[in-house]
Amino acid sequence: MSIDKITIPRASDRSVASAFTELGAKFGIATATVSGMAGVQIDAIQLAKEPTGEWKALLDHDSSLIGRMHATLEKLTICYYRGGNFPIESKSPIYDEFVLSFSDGNHSPSTQVRLEIVAFLSQKMNRFELGRISISEVSPEINQVLAIHQSNLERLEKLNEDLIGKSAAFREDVERRFDEKVLQHEAQSAQKQAAADKQMQAATEKLQQREQLLTEKLASIDDRDNTHVRREIRDRMLDDVKKRIESFGVSKATEQKRKPVALGMQLLCVAILALILWTLFEISKVEATGFPAHVSAAAATPPAASASASNPLATQVRESAVASGFDASALYWLWVRLGVLTLSLFGSIIYYIKWQNRWADQHAANEFQLQQFYIDVNRANWVIESCLEWRKETDSAIPTELLSSITNGLFVNPMSEPERVIHPADELASALMGSASKLKLKVGDGEMEFDKPGKITNKTTVV
Repeated sequence: MSIDKITIPRASDRSVASAFTELGAKFGIATATVSGMAGVQIDAIQLAKEPTGEWKALLDHDSSLIGRMHATLEKLTICYYRGGNFPIESKSPIYDEFVLSFSDGNHSPSTQVRLEIVAFLSQKMNRFELGRISISEVSPEINQVLAIHQSNLERLEKLNEDLIGKSAAFREDVERRFDEKVLQHEAQSAQKQAAADKQMQAATEKLQQREQLLTEKLASIDDRDNTHVRREIRDRMLDDVKKRIESFGVSKATEQKRKPVALGMQLLCVAILALILWTLFEISKVEATGFPAHVSAAAATPPAASASASNPLATQVRESAVASGFDASALYWLWVRLGVLTLSLFGSIIYYIKWQNRWADQHAANEFQLQQFYIDVNRANWVIESCLEWRKETDSAIPTELLSSITNGLFVNPMSEPERVIHPADELASALMGSASKLKLKVGDGEMEFDKPGKITNKTTVV
């Protein structure tokens, strides 16, 4: 049997449990046994599971309650002793020990497994050697502490060397990968540049071909006879005029501008009609005052239109009406107002009809002008073609007399502008005041005087 010891600094219960748990996970150790202070004995601890029961209660204290803990891997026994594998009175307060007992046999762990276990415990639990430092003037405990410090120092130096080596290896790996990435990106950039150059060359060739075709087309256009170009322009202009004739009309915006005038005239007619109805109502109210029919008729008759003063019946009726308080002048002015409103209504209706008629006449005139322009364009083109043919055949200009006769009335509008729309009241005022120099109106106790107004013309001059 072979027995080896691994001396470690004093470890806590959690550190020892963690070491045995990792041993079980790496090397397949299933269970362990723990002996502690005050006769504590915990058997068959499942290392692969979370701590439960008494084992969990012991670890929750996170103290130094474990006195001994061991596990078995085939013929290899791994034991942990707190204070070393010594009697209780000789245990060390500074270090602990792992004791590995190995028996040769058919089912013993391999050498590689045993070496890995020793290396794992040495690294995990910070192994040190007790006899490395020995000073005769100090106690053995101080020598043990110095040995632990020396072992920790060597471990830190080794860790530093490992870190430096890993840093250097990492730097080399980073630089290598960076160089690979640079080469890869350069290759990709070269491929993209080559593809871009190829596309640019193809686009340049295509552009040159299009430029050549355009040059040839321009040359062919320049080589055409001027007559063909002129005829094309003429045809395009005639097509445009023809489209305008086919879809002749005003825009929606122009149509909207007529609506306020039409609405205003309609409202005016409605207002006058309402005043007429109100006047009729007032007349019927006055006539229904309860007087006999002959009294009402006599009272309603104006003084200028009544019988002569020598008529005794008329005089008696008038005197009876006056004696009863009947106001004949009120009825007279109601009839006058009714006549004025009726004339105003008819005048407004006539004005609105004439305004609509002028709008239609103006549209018809514009349409006729557009059609005449279409004909004049054809005539003008025929004149130009004839002049060119004349010059080509005779090598001289066409005579002025002949040119004047064939271009007579070309692009001349013989139609005059439609008459302006004038309200019948304006026409009446112009007729009444046409020969008078002044107009005087008596209003109450005062007078109003108007100078002669300017005559309203019926037509506007076409410029």
